[in-house]
Formats: sequence, C-alpha cells, structure tokens
Amino acid sequence: MVLKSRKLNVNQFPENYHLIAIHSDLDEYRLAFFLNKKLNINLKRKRDDIYFTDQNASYSSYEFLDKVKFLKWIYFSNKSLVLENSMDQNINLFNNDNLVKNETVFLSNYKFVDYFLIIENIADRTYVKKILKKISEIRGIITSFIAENKLDNKENLIFS
Repeated sequence: MVLKSRKLNVNQFPENYHLIAIHSDLDEYRLAFFLNKKLNINLKRKRDDIYFTDQNASYSSYEFLDKVKFLKWIYFSNKSLVLENSMDQNINLFNNDNLVKNETVFLSNYKFVDYFLIIENIADRTYVKKILKKISEIRGIITSFIAENKLDNKENLIFS
C-alpha cells in the first residue's frame, strides 16, 4: 500500500471557520452517520486518511461541500492508535507480544477530544450554536463545544 504525502499551506486556510470539538464513545463512522442524519448533511469518508510519517499515525477524515449554503464541512478524528515495537528483550518472532499500542493526538492542545468538526465560510456564530445544540442531542455524545480559532498548530487543519 502506497501512502500519499500531503502538503500543508497555511495561506489556503480560511479565517472564517468554526471548530467544534466532540468527545464521544462512538466509533468515527457511527458518529459520521449520526451527524449526517441530525445535521442534514452528507459527510463522506475521504479516500486518503491524514497521515504523518514521523509519528506513523493515521487519522480518518470526512468531508461534505454544501453547494447551496456555500459551506465546507470537515470531520476528522483526533486520536490514532500507533503500533510500536516494545523495548522488551524477550522478542518472539511468531506473535505480536513485542508490539505496543500507543495513542497519539492530532491537535495536542485538545488531548481529551475524540473528534473535530470544522465548518468553513460561516459568518454567523448563532448558526454554529444551533449546530452545537443538535450535536449535543446525539446519543453517545459525552460533550461538545466550540473550540477557539486560535490554535497553536493551525497548519495541521489544512487538508489539500
């Protein structure tokens, strides 16, 4: 399997976006289904995950372009399980006892957030509050909130 690398360009990212943080015990595909149903959108899994070679971490990503309201919706996971070799000296070549699962996060200043929903091209913050209220009504959502736009690593949010 060949993984494509993605280049991030800070200048392409719009300033009028809203970032909704979601903490949930639902799997990402189930939450995507419930978001589609509740928000009347059509998030679809992107062909390529967000992949960082230096961490060997892969984050799922979904997208929907609303051509009527001129909105772009991006939903992605904030956590990834990474398999790493254990430093144990008793390595067995015939099973995976020497592999350790470590969890990495996409946006480090939101370690306890499971998923993010970005909505681009919204000028009205009341619309975002209505979306947030609908998200909180989904069974399986523990908490959701509007995250600050001032992120330390905003360049990580550019998916091209």
